Amino acid sequence: MSLETIITLIVAGMLLIFCEVFVPGGILGAVGAIVLLVGLVSGFIYDVNWGFGLMLGSLVFGMVGFWFWVKYFPRSRVGKKLFLSRDAHEWQGYDGANKELLGKQGVAHTPLRPAGTAIVDGKRVDVVTRGEMIERKSQVKIIEVEGNRVVVTKA
Repeated sequence: MSLETIITLIVAGMLLIFCEVFVPGGILGAVGAIVLLVGLVSGFIYDVNWGFGLMLGSLVFGMVGFWFWVKYFPRSRVGKKLFLSRDAHEWQGYDGANKELLGKQGVAHTPLRPAGTAIVDGKRVDVVTRGEMIERKSQVKIIEVEGNRVVVTKA
């Protein structure tokens, strides 16, 4: 195998491993690792000194490339689209405004069997009963609010 082919295999293997970041699934990375390994083994077969040189060059290039990737990629235009910019430590999984509904009355918009929708103060609210069935257009009263769970009973 010629030296140009060996170097082409090594470069192609590294490019395939790099492309694995953008096309997840593991196939490109596995094929890239195999192509890189074939290139390195072929370098050792061609000449032991060339094999060590190619292996050392691949390791240094890989480590330097990984360092640049970690240092600069998250701040790039593409990196900002791939990584989260904020954490979720202040996020709440429920609507705090539901607490204001406690004690109010509304109309069942759908049959409540036992879950459905009610109109309260002109807004649609997902509600549940304590197990009883309530017909559509019946008056309901909100008796309990726990997070997003709004419990009603027939008024």
